[in-house]
Amino acid sequence: MSTRILVLGQGQLGLMLAEAGVRLGLVVDRLDPDGERLLPGSSDLELEVTAEGLLQRYSVITAEREQLPDTPLMRALLGSDRFVNNPAFELLPDRLEQKRLLDRLEVPTSPWGACDSEADLDAVRRSAGADLRVKLRRGGYDGRGQWHLRDGEGLPELPGPAIAEASQAFRRELSLVGARTANGKTVFYPLVENIHREGMLRLTLAPAARAEKLQARAEDWLERIMTELDYSGVMAMELFDTGSQLLVNELAPRVHNSGHWTQEGASLCQFELHLRALCGLPCPRPCLRGVSAMVNLVGDPLDPAWLEIPDTRLHWYGKDVRPGRKLGHLNVMASDHRQLRARLLALRGVPGLLIPEQDDPGPSALGERPQRQA
Repeated sequence: MSTRILVLGQGQLGLMLAEAGVRLGLVVDRLDPDGERLLPGSSDLELEVTAEGLLQRYSVITAEREQLPDTPLMRALLGSDRFVNNPAFELLPDRLEQKRLLDRLEVPTSPWGACDSEADLDAVRRSAGADLRVKLRRGGYDGRGQWHLRDGEGLPELPGPAIAEASQAFRRELSLVGARTANGKTVFYPLVENIHREGMLRLTLAPAARAEKLQARAEDWLERIMTELDYSGVMAMELFDTGSQLLVNELAPRVHNSGHWTQEGASLCQFELHLRALCGLPCPRPCLRGVSAMVNLVGDPLDPAWLEIPDTRLHWYGKDVRPGRKLGHLNVMASDHRQLRARLLALRGVPGLLIPEQDDPGPSALGERPQRQA
């Protein structure tokens, strides 16, 4: 009988986990945590469920998002032995607890402090500097739930508890996606470079240029974190490369947007790797297939012209089109950076796509633009 896996969340990450499960002979279904409806595989058919029925059917439970409602159904699923990553999901969704974990493990981050009042804000400024990022402790993604406070600016009205951290002038943002099995084996993809617009990821370049000397350090940090949490599956770690140091920004205990390039750019994609690690299947180190880019498609309908570009694969999520919504992504493959840049330039019509203008002026093989923390 096939192993049955339940994904908490009904979005595109669950869809891609279901697709990867088919190749492994696994049954992967999704649960809408808010509507409490089951969506079998990649179907949009919704079925009523009970906690007892789900626990009887599924031997493995995972999640595609950190923020989950506090309901009797969710408490039953998250508290069961089927959801092996409960420790990570209890701690990491809270940015204050996440920062404390990183401090305890001596993993460097931007200087920070709890920030729920003007007195807290003043205290953080004394230790971290005047230019700060305020982030809600829970929730918020793609730039939401965050405020940039420059010198002299006071605390806005916050909808919940928050932290504040020093705003970093970084050369580039990197991320590392890795996986850990239940017996402690870890495997990692190479560091990739991420380019954002208005707080939302628009382009990932894989592998990141001139990051070989940073790879071992980043792997050591992520391995420490996953080991401390006794974590199984894929986890992502976002980083700032300031030129003089590497700092961890945030952690995601799940498959991650910056790992989508692995679907075509690696011998083993992050979705299959996550399922393998959860189910005790072999997890060899993935091999790269040249160089790759992942382009997020945000807010605009599908354009068939994208499919004309060689070695470009479309992943469309089947969502209703509306501004600012991630509707799909393109994975673009090439044999070298020059060919990859030429193929990205052919995608100039993609709204919001940022392609640096110059060839190889800095850390990125496709160009570099100094950034502020997003």
